[in-house]
Amino acid sequence: MEFRHFLRQLLIATGISVAGILFAGQWPGWKSGIPLAWIALIFFIFFSLLSFILALNTAKSPKKERFITLIMGLTLLKMFFAFAMVAVYVKARHPDSRLFAIPFFGIYLIFTIFESAFLIRTGKG
Repeated sequence: MEFRHFLRQLLIATGISVAGILFAGQWPGWKSGIPLAWIALIFFIFFSLLSFILALNTAKSPKKERFITLIMGLTLLKMFFAFAMVAVYVKARHPDSRLFAIPFFGIYLIFTIFESAFLIRTGKG
């Protein structure tokens, strides 16, 4: 996958996420999670960039098992950071409702789909 194509898709995922955050801010139960959603968006943008760069370098390796190991490691790392972000946010901000996590997990889902798509394409090419 070309970097230009990756950036275009990253902008689309970011645009959808921003629209989702703005929409979620209209719901009272979700409102307390909006700061977490913005933090998550910034984190996932940078995580996607790092994943793309690492995937490009690893996909060129003659040992294909390195690419699979990379994908598994990135998935584990992303889940760990997602859990940590939510846990720290809950401790620090004490959100009003448990619904605060819905915008966060929406962004998580959008970027997981996006990353899965570009990692599959990178691994094939």
